[in-house]
Amino acid sequence: MTTELVAFAHATGFCKEVWGPVGERLGGTPYLAWDAPGHGDAEGFDPPADWWKFAQHALEALELLDAPLIGVGHSMGGATLLMAEVLRPGRFSALIVVEPIIFPPPYRRMEHMPLADRALRRRDGFTSVQAIADSYRGRGPFARWEPSVFDAYVAGGFVEREGRWWLKCRPEVEAEVYRAATAHGFYDRLDEVDCPVLVMAGEQSTTYTTAYVAELADRMPHARYEVVEGATHFLPMERPGLIAERITRFLEP
Repeated sequence: MTTELVAFAHATGFCKEVWGPVGERLGGTPYLAWDAPGHGDAEGFDPPADWWKFAQHALEALELLDAPLIGVGHSMGGATLLMAEVLRPGRFSALIVVEPIIFPPPYRRMEHMPLADRALRRRDGFTSVQAIADSYRGRGPFARWEPSVFDAYVAGGFVEREGRWWLKCRPEVEAEVYRAATAHGFYDRLDEVDCPVLVMAGEQSTTYTTAYVAELADRMPHARYEVVEGATHFLPMERPGLIAERITRFLEP
């Protein structure tokens, strides 16, 4: 399979820059990434959050590109790329999705959920870039991140205003996106994804079991799955070289 470009979609609360260390390992293959609404440098959105609108936003970010695309998405980004392929069949020649947030019914918003509550408590308003790094590096979900990915997040995920550094994805925005994660209903449409798909997950993930990763793959006609030993939900941040290698396999003739 040949392609001219790789398109990256990030997870909730992050930014396009976290994909840089993967893209830089593609041996010169062109790539692009964009910020989802309410994240990074993208414009915000009016609540309630709607992941189908995020999928449409992804298509709009790619609309001027004529080349066939390999889409690579993590968590929310993986889900919205699969949804985008259903909205516009054939847009992607292949998809690699790392723990896409897609769950079976019932489909409803979760007004009270731990991830949203945790987002609302996220520390904000740092005195310096070094203070950001000192607060996050090696802790919680960042514990196993490769340094280049961590540095990319710090560089792209914060903005300086009046001498302090603030999260670009505001805590209330992150929380709202989480609340909508179980409402999109895409589980029932997985069989409409007709391109080749690789579903990846971390063996130590607290989000998915191996059995559920296999179930997701089984619901798509041309999908397979891979569970990476020793990795967590943050597989792209922990193993950017591995993700690049899997993309390269799709690029090979």
